[in-house]
Amino acid sequence: MILLYRFLPLLVAVLEGVLFWSQMNNPLTYPWIVVFGIIALPAATVAIAWKRLPLSDAFERILPSFILLLALAFALLLVEGPLAVWAVIIIASVSVFISLELLFLLVYDPPRYPVNGISRANIAYVPIAVWYAASTSVGLLVFLHTPPIWHVALMTVLGAVLFRTTGHSGASLHEKAVWSLLGALVGVHIGLLGIMLPISMPMHGLIAAFLVSVTLRARRYLYAPHPSPRQAWIEGVAAVLLFVTSLSTAKWL
Repeated sequence: MILLYRFLPLLVAVLEGVLFWSQMNNPLTYPWIVVFGIIALPAATVAIAWKRLPLSDAFERILPSFILLLALAFALLLVEGPLAVWAVIIIASVSVFISLELLFLLVYDPPRYPVNGISRANIAYVPIAVWYAASTSVGLLVFLHTPPIWHVALMTVLGAVLFRTTGHSGASLHEKAVWSLLGALVGVHIGLLGIMLPISMPMHGLIAAFLVSVTLRARRYLYAPHPSPRQAWIEGVAAVLLFVTSLSTAKWL
């Protein structure tokens, strides 16, 4: 049985690619094909962690990957062009493989598990998930005139969940609750910006991903080992320059 578990990350990753590709080629059936891909991730998580890792712990570790998968499935509503389609398919497959592979190593082969491997991967998923979720949600506002409150609510929930599940491993329950609240506040502001700023969908996604990523990075400075002041200045100046450049070169509608 362990041999099956060993190949499960690769098998599920291939399945994700096939299902996302099939969904794009059968748009009228949306979302029923891609739903099976979304279900496959928690199902594989249960199979790998069963009786070896508390399921609550396993699900919390895998949740950011699951959110990324949901964001990619959500993006299928508006994604256009072969490059954009393949980007979604590849990101879905690769992210699922990385998450399940790291989970397998954590459960069955701890000496080979990279220190904080899943946490690092989850942090990397955050800007991608936020970009796809925010840009697609704004697109629905523009093209389908969905209620603005839906966009604000989506960003609020997304911020709260991502801040809660990407916290420092040593954070207490109180600290996690505080970070979840902060994530919700950041999400509310992102949602309001999505309603008010007259910029393109990709730029809305970029602003959302930037604000979430910068806030999460700032949180890192609260926990030891602290990055050096020099690194903080470099990251801060680079972030400001990136943000100003992005807004000043964006096409305002």
